[in-house]
Amino acid sequence: MTAPSRFCTACGAPLSPGAKFCEQCGQPVDAVTAAAPVPPSIPDLPVVIPFGAMHTGVFSRKDIVLVITGDSLIAVVPKPEVSGAIEKIRGQLSDTLDQSGISARDFWEVSASLFPGLPRAYLALRQIPPDLAGQVAALRSRLGLDTAPWIRYGSMTPEQIIAENPASLHLPLEEILYVRGEDLVEDSGGDDLLVIRTAKREERWRFALGGFYPARAVLFSRIGERQPIDPSGERILSIVPSCFEPGPKDFDFQYIFNLVFTDRRLILAVTPGGEDEVERKWDKYMERLGKMAKENGVSFEAYAAGADLDDAPWQEFRKLTIPEILDADGVNYFIPYDHLKGVAYRGGRKPKISLSFSSHTQELEADPMFAPGPLKKAQQALQDIFSLTL
Repeated sequence: MTAPSRFCTACGAPLSPGAKFCEQCGQPVDAVTAAAPVPPSIPDLPVVIPFGAMHTGVFSRKDIVLVITGDSLIAVVPKPEVSGAIEKIRGQLSDTLDQSGISARDFWEVSASLFPGLPRAYLALRQIPPDLAGQVAALRSRLGLDTAPWIRYGSMTPEQIIAENPASLHLPLEEILYVRGEDLVEDSGGDDLLVIRTAKREERWRFALGGFYPARAVLFSRIGERQPIDPSGERILSIVPSCFEPGPKDFDFQYIFNLVFTDRRLILAVTPGGEDEVERKWDKYMERLGKMAKENGVSFEAYAAGADLDDAPWQEFRKLTIPEILDADGVNYFIPYDHLKGVAYRGGRKPKISLSFSSHTQELEADPMFAPGPLKKAQQALQDIFSLTL
């Protein structure tokens, strides 16, 4: 049997077999754990994420560094000399990740396992292979990432950051209605989209080299903690499948979400699996429903409305934890119930589901065959929390 990997409890670095002291920080080996030390929640420290950009015009943009504290988010516009130094490191890191074959997302997660003060890229707990941890540790040391120029912003107050450059943007976390995005790339090339929605405005930022993932994980965790939303023991109450999002600005696709109503929040999530795999499952399931309807001598619509749909493809969400649902795809996101004024269903030839906020309404096209039943379940379960009308 292979001996379990051991890690230093002080810095998280992997320990060599038989080592008496951590080679990274000198901590005695008598205090170690057999699993990679993944913190249960984001540390209550300022989190600094580089390689972002905000567009200021059709053909103009400004580099940003994201700083997330316990109560606010600051999009820092660095001074020109700092921005230049960050851009140089970005190029070096991009080349190194390409050569090593390490994905940008895994780079952030392994970095967090080595130094728990760094942001994680995943919400669900993950084990980190020791050999990968060693590669990332060497990479970080070679590029000098632990003294990188963006780190300075972690020790500055929002007031100091804004005073240094008034072009920087400060947003209190309590003003954020929801955070969503789109991971357009799996490797180090290209930018992902992060969207921050408040009652007053919508910010759309691009992140390179996987910075989207830790930014998303930290913001999801911090917003959840402020509600507070504890995912342990969170229950799915109802799932409304196949809600089409018409024409989202700047997104590459028009997504078909499932509305996952839990006892603590509304999650918008695409069905797990690849596009072809999901389509095959849906086609097979719909074919089965049609066959059952014919055997029972009723219309397809009538059977689907009254049938027990516990084996439907979207019910796979019930096999996952809430962090796993949110991690399953970069477009998945959640809306705290406190930020929802109401949910309304409007039937007809083109039925709609409207999500109402104090500032705006977000409309989704609904499937008339499936939406009313699950919405009625959600209405019954959540009637004391917010208005859901049919």
